[in-house]
Amino acid sequence: MSDETPDVKPAEDTEPGPAPAAAATAAEPISLGAAFVGVFFSPRETFERLVEKPWWTALVPMAILAVVASAVMGLFFSRVDTEQFVRDQIRQNPFASQMSEAQVDQAVEDAAKRPKWIQPVIIFFGSFIFYAILTAVFWLVFLAMGHKVTFGRSLIATGWAFVPTLLGSLVFAALVFIKDPNDIDLQNPLITNVAAFFDREALAKPLYAVLKSLDVFNAWVIALLGFGMAAAGRSKVAGAVTVVAVLYVLVTLVKVGFAAIF
Repeated sequence: MSDETPDVKPAEDTEPGPAPAAAATAAEPISLGAAFVGVFFSPRETFERLVEKPWWTALVPMAILAVVASAVMGLFFSRVDTEQFVRDQIRQNPFASQMSEAQVDQAVEDAAKRPKWIQPVIIFFGSFIFYAILTAVFWLVFLAMGHKVTFGRSLIATGWAFVPTLLGSLVFAALVFIKDPNDIDLQNPLITNVAAFFDREALAKPLYAVLKSLDVFNAWVIALLGFGMAAAGRSKVAGAVTVVAVLYVLVTLVKVGFAAIF
């Protein structure tokens, strides 16, 4: 009889190891409250878990942002001098030069007669239209690039990516009480972009449009949209952020061209 014993495979080769912690974390559900916090502090993991939820969960941040924006604008219009505000808006409009003084007076008179609740209502429903259009654009672009992404996942990525703008709305609300509302430039109310540090009248319109696009909140949203669309399409974050940034640059170029023409 041979004294040799058969080879025994080590136990570590026969027993499967534990599942990766990252995979386990991604499989865990995430509450909507935790998602609001996660968007700020751990966006990549948060979006990877959010896109696994039903599409309608995107309506939660959208509704909150729309309600807050409507309430803040309602506050603004309740405190602002409507006639002066309308005249300032007409003066800043590129087509204002085509209006006679009588037409301007008529526009101011019509605006003064409108109920103050109309503008907040328009902002509320307009917010959802904006999110829907933006979602459709991202969805179609990423589909065209070969990513397997659904409209529902794109909607979640878009809706949750705009959560940081809630901070901007709250700061604007505080600004309405701190400053005279008639002195607030509604087209650029916060000091979050480079253009806010310059006199608009002293800059060429195309340059002002470029400087206005260099905004902290815009950059923040672009990054979050990249995280969200990467999770929605199971693609690399760097590539998704690049796509979103390129689309933003194209929109900015359109604004610059419009400002140059008018």
